Amino acid sequence: MALVSGSGHSDVPNAYSSESSGKTNSVRKSANYHPNIWGDLFLQSSSHDSVLDEAIKIRAEGLKDQVRRMLQNASDPLVEMNLIDSIQRLGVAYHFETEIEEKLKRWYDAWVEGLNDGDDLHDVALQFRLLRQHGYDVSPDVFCKFKDNTGNFKANLARDIRSLLSLYEASFLGTYEEDILDEANKFARDHLQLAVHHLSSPLSTQVKLALELPLQKRVQRLQARCYISIYEEERNDALLEFAKLDFNMLQSLHKRELGNISL
Repeated sequence: MALVSGSGHSDVPNAYSSESSGKTNSVRKSANYHPNIWGDLFLQSSSHDSVLDEAIKIRAEGLKDQVRRMLQNASDPLVEMNLIDSIQRLGVAYHFETEIEEKLKRWYDAWVEGLNDGDDLHDVALQFRLLRQHGYDVSPDVFCKFKDNTGNFKANLARDIRSLLSLYEASFLGTYEEDILDEANKFARDHLQLAVHHLSSPLSTQVKLALELPLQKRVQRLQARCYISIYEEERNDALLEFAKLDFNMLQSLHKRELGNISL
């Protein structure tokens, strides 16, 4: 507010007054933002939503216990590996960190003792990837057994797309000067690119996703949404239902967080 003298005249020119001589009117600028396209979507809630959320949480807890028992009761290494791989791809591994770590530690101990003499490329590549993902120092020399006398990967491996896919994903866990993983990457990629258009779903979808961007470079939460659809084509079990509920609960949490910052 301008100061006013005893005579009633302003001693300080009013910057917003049209009577200020030699001055143009100062107009407050406006950004003229468009209305929020979301409206009050993130602020909407109801008692029905709260009751539904609570019911979903109760169901999810029951399913989580079932999946935990699946992990604990699995004794065959191949069953364990595929189950853990699915749990990770579905984005729910954070619920079972202790159980998964126990399995990985046992695998690593067997690896160190030379008990991983399997001759199935899928099994070897999957175990290698899972161990490397969790920081275990396992040697890529385990893939040497899949080479022929000329030093190239055996030609008959090109017919096993599932194994090629596992080898391709494992190759991205390589470190400096691990040439065999670079060779594995090129071998697997070349044959997957040739085969991808002749595959049926869901394997074709998995190969396309891997060639587009391997697991190691994907955002886990976005990957989970893709893999839920893939897994659904193969089976319908407690793990699938739990993954769906977990995904939806996290989505609801994010919605509430958006609502809080929108206030």
